[in-house]
Amino acid sequence: MENNDTATRFLDISPYVAEPADPQAPLNRDIHADVAIVGGGYTGLSTALALHDAGVCAVVIERDFCGYGASGRNAGHLTPTICKDLPTAMMLFGRESAAKLARYADFCVESAEQMMQTYDIDCDYSASGNIMTVIHAAQEKRLRKATKAAVALGAKIHFVEPGEMRERGLPATFLSGAMEEAGGTLHPGKFISGLRKAALARGISIYEHSAVERIEEQTPIRVITAGGVVTADRLVMAMNAYTGEIGRPGERLSPLYISMFETEPLSDAQLDAIGGWKGREGIYTAHESMETFRLTAQRTIIGGSKDVQYFYDCAPHNHGGDDDARKMSVIKAFRSRFPGLSELPVAHAWAGWCGFTLNFMPVAGRAPDNPNYYYAVGYNGHGIAQATTMGGMMTDLILGKPNPWHETVFRKPAYAPPRPLRYLTIKALLATVNGLDRRIDRKTDAITAGK
Repeated sequence: MENNDTATRFLDISPYVAEPADPQAPLNRDIHADVAIVGGGYTGLSTALALHDAGVCAVVIERDFCGYGASGRNAGHLTPTICKDLPTAMMLFGRESAAKLARYADFCVESAEQMMQTYDIDCDYSASGNIMTVIHAAQEKRLRKATKAAVALGAKIHFVEPGEMRERGLPATFLSGAMEEAGGTLHPGKFISGLRKAALARGISIYEHSAVERIEEQTPIRVITAGGVVTADRLVMAMNAYTGEIGRPGERLSPLYISMFETEPLSDAQLDAIGGWKGREGIYTAHESMETFRLTAQRTIIGGSKDVQYFYDCAPHNHGGDDDARKMSVIKAFRSRFPGLSELPVAHAWAGWCGFTLNFMPVAGRAPDNPNYYYAVGYNGHGIAQATTMGGMMTDLILGKPNPWHETVFRKPAYAPPRPLRYLTIKALLATVNGLDRRIDRKTDAITAGK
């Protein structure tokens, strides 16, 4: 019996998050703060918490509720991936910088794990590591070479041979891979909710459903909402893909629309049929536009990222286009990778916006022409580790304290062409990588059909 995947529900937000039981009131008056933080995701809340620990009064202004955006919609992989990968980092920035970025990426994972302990956040974290997997022999040589280069730079990674893949009980579709030993998988909604709870418990003011209309970069800075104005000595922009709607450095970001799905829970027999997946390692494929899969604590499979979309105005939309087509694209990829689960229903699908940059690095630091304007955005799909680490780094920058990672990460942002050219550039890039991926998929489907 095959499932009617076309009937799968497409959700307005992810199944991880919902309107909180204790919604914080919108801003309804004029206030003053030492620091105004625009955005209540991983970056905004981690920054508010770090500033609070340093004795600095910060307020968080959130357009919806904390976690409504990418922090509550992502795939749930805590990973030390940096740049596109370390070979790309070495090509773009040189060997010495790439080695520093490898150490920074491990530090980001450790920082996120420490936050779980510090704030007592139960987010179903499994320190399982993540594996970039080969689904066709044509991918193996390149992945082996990239793994060797990453090891030489000091990354905690090793190549997983086919025998080890089977010993780990990973599905047979995934032939071999590169194991990132640090990190694992988690429930992103529980993680962001835990950070929100910790912030409120410390008396940090959060104003939800308070969309920022504009920012006036005077001294002091004024953050304008429909209900009131926040006058602040400093501002931290933490809206990620939505930044361009109200201010800088949105011109450096390209918001990408990414779709995901979640299945119904697997039975014991279904889990055995795919090998058991005993360690619950996170999986992403060695495509150019990778697919992601993970087995949750609830025994569902979550995955997605196929067929990434970008739109002409280079800005997020309330509705990202043909959701039925996006839904079927990610479900088709799941069916291809897990042929033994043809009768497992897909419970729902959803989508969200990712902040992409042309050098695959965050845009973080202080505006060169305004010493009171700070920002940390653009994590290229690796925000769980990098965005939560930004809180301490931004706090040190604001307070003028030395931080060993500032020079490594707070670099000049990558150039982004004006909007019409940016659209053409990104679409050409996506067309190229999607074309390469479709070629691999055709080869893989041909092998599967021949069995």
